[in-house]
Amino acid sequence: MLLRILFITALFYLIPNILGYNHAQAYFYFAEEEEAAETEKVDEDKKQPSKSIQRSDIKIVNPVSSFEQQKQDLTHYLSGSKTQSIKAGDNEYIIIEETSSTQNNKGVAILIPDWQQGVANPKAINFLRKNLPDAGWSTISVQSPNKPMNYPSAASTKEERIEQNKTALMPYQNELKSLVTAVMEKANNYPGIFLVITEGSQAAMLIDLYTSNQSLLPAALITLSAGMYSEVENDSLAKNIAMSELPVLDLILKKDRNTVIENAMLRKKYVNKELKADYRQKSLHNMVPGYYPEQTLLTEINGWLKTIGW
Repeated sequence: MLLRILFITALFYLIPNILGYNHAQAYFYFAEEEEAAETEKVDEDKKQPSKSIQRSDIKIVNPVSSFEQQKQDLTHYLSGSKTQSIKAGDNEYIIIEETSSTQNNKGVAILIPDWQQGVANPKAINFLRKNLPDAGWSTISVQSPNKPMNYPSAASTKEERIEQNKTALMPYQNELKSLVTAVMEKANNYPGIFLVITEGSQAAMLIDLYTSNQSLLPAALITLSAGMYSEVENDSLAKNIAMSELPVLDLILKKDRNTVIENAMLRKKYVNKELKADYRQKSLHNMVPGYYPEQTLLTEINGWLKTIGW
């Protein structure tokens, strides 16, 4: 064993001398050979096509739209209710019907949530859907159309913003008209009057719709934190409410968005100017911002309906 080690050591020292190299030259020679081999290997790997690029079986599926997601959620989680779909314009909407649980049927309340909100949202609509039947009202809860694309406008000038907002809201208004017409056909199957309870920007869009389509008017309208995202539309909302013969209960919250409170003050100003008698605005105390106190909300609605004869 010792002789073998000595033999290998001797070869290490003798071979470079025989070939004319010193030990340092031999070391760098072998290092350069090794580096060249590694570089050649890397270049060869780069020439090989990536396996992930070659795979054609990977497909990226577009996410489901919020509108379709709402439809799936309503159908899945509220399957015990009278859930059905209705055709309006180019889309199908989910509605939920709940019949009155009392012998004295007052009529039907149509519940339309704000943009991007479902009929089961806990801020107010879901509570009313469950509790109005105990007060003698059948309910039709309607899936709301999505917020219009490109609204509000972010253009640099006021004139451009006005024009772009008008362009964005026009097709939405046509879709909303089709939806309201289809829901009214459902409401005609119930005895008594029908009223509409709606939230936020959807309330403003409905007021505009009723102003230009008198045949769609309900017996009464209840709005929750009504308001739009642009000055011109909010001014139009205030004027339309003041000039309309439609009875309106305009509810807002003490802890509401600043724009909602400002818009409510504007509506009050126009209503007082026109001496609209069948309009009431009320600010409700709430603990959680954006959420209506449930029993107080129901009491206000029932009390106002009695004052106007229902």
